[in-house]
Amino acid sequence: MPRARGVLLTVLVLALSACGALPGGGPGGPDDTAPEVVADGSPTQPASLVYGDTAGVEAYARPGGLVVAGRDNFDDPAFAEVSRAGGSVLLYLDPVIDNAYGRYHRLLLGASACGPAVPDWPGSPVANDYGSLADFRVGSVLQDKLPCVLETMVAENPRMAGWFADDVGSRSWFPEIDWDSWSPEAQQAYRDGAIALTRTFRRVADAHGLVVVVNGTWTAGDLAGAGGGYPDPEQHGNALADGGFVENHDTGVAFFTDYACSPQWAAESPVTEGRAINFAVTRTDEGLQAYVDSGCFAYAQRHETYDLVRPWAGNRDIGLPTEVAD
Repeated sequence: MPRARGVLLTVLVLALSACGALPGGGPGGPDDTAPEVVADGSPTQPASLVYGDTAGVEAYARPGGLVVAGRDNFDDPAFAEVSRAGGSVLLYLDPVIDNAYGRYHRLLLGASACGPAVPDWPGSPVANDYGSLADFRVGSVLQDKLPCVLETMVAENPRMAGWFADDVGSRSWFPEIDWDSWSPEAQQAYRDGAIALTRTFRRVADAHGLVVVVNGTWTAGDLAGAGGGYPDPEQHGNALADGGFVENHDTGVAFFTDYACSPQWAAESPVTEGRAINFAVTRTDEGLQAYVDSGCFAYAQRHETYDLVRPWAGNRDIGLPTEVAD
């Protein structure tokens, strides 16, 4: 059933945090102090965003280790070493904001071997500090180009384990977009476009034995309020994604536990077969501990910036891919 307004406001905070994050790169450096966490049998283990300096990333070079490479450091040899040792490296891609920084965003958004330049969404709505909304409606230039970009990433990065698809959610929570002012038809076009994006990610991922984690909300409820999950709008999660990302919420763990524990996540993934790999990051050790205690997140970490944080515990193999299957 549709969520109460108070819960939707909580989700709004989630989405605004995600939309305000550094888009796959930014200043900062490795955090040499690992968070203090008591796992007590929790299935959650450490992972890290690594959008900047890769020094120390070898700490995740082991089965079960997971890192997310950024827009412009993905080809650092250190990531290949993580893969060779049994860890998993996700590559960042944002197909929603017209920020062409980084090789694969230039390939997707600009005129390239994959097709013509991508126009903005009609009316060129500004989304946040990083750019306007790209036109990702079903049948758009962007939708046509995305398979080529994803296949190029696979060809050029044989040690990748999948994608971190930023800003891909069933409705907009961008701070500069007034969702309530959009017509039902425009809102539906947004949702349909986001579903089509995840369908393309899933298709290419399946062809190469890879995974997809989305950083965008797929919250149970109606389109105008929550956006809805997929395929069942009344359930949290997107069945085409192997997991979702919860960003910088040291409170509201009960809601996000419900969100992450939804059986709809990964339900249509032949790679993880319904075993979701949801990932939470927080600002404090206390928040991190709460997500670990929830038991609904495969990975969790405390991040001050979007650069490497050392693991707070060992990792164990949960069967994630470590490289392209073919």
